[in-house]
Amino acid sequence: MKGRKPASENVVPLKPEDGQGANFEARALAKARELRPDELPFDVRAIWDRLAPGLCDPRKNRLNEINAYMFEQLCWTIARHERLRLDVREGGETYESETRNGKQLKSRPEVSQLNETWRQIRALASDFGMTPSAERGLQATGQLGFEFPTDDGFD
Repeated sequence: MKGRKPASENVVPLKPEDGQGANFEARALAKARELRPDELPFDVRAIWDRLAPGLCDPRKNRLNEINAYMFEQLCWTIARHERLRLDVREGGETYESETRNGKQLKSRPEVSQLNETWRQIRALASDFGMTPSAERGLQATGQLGFEFPTDDGFD
């Protein structure tokens, strides 16, 4: 290395969190377990354990103490969606009804509930950057290289 060697007072020591190495997966798993509420039923806890480590990854850091409640709501909604999807798969999407106008095919109420839970999942997942478009939106930094002076002469 060329140049003058740095003096010891110019050397900035690493912060403790910087010295943890690159074990991102282990750190993400530990943080996901730390944030997980204790009273979750098995199916909701399984969804949390499947999705949370990816969001707790230190490179993304999208799941923290502040938004853990909303992520819990996402897990509950996914569990409800999976139950409804199984019910619709077993019972079908429609049923036949005999009315004064003859036989009619009608949509089962579970189908509209399934659609509503899907909309809720999409909204919550988007908040956490779990869709491609939402992830691009969270990574956007805006235009770089422009500095706007605070006093530009406009009122």
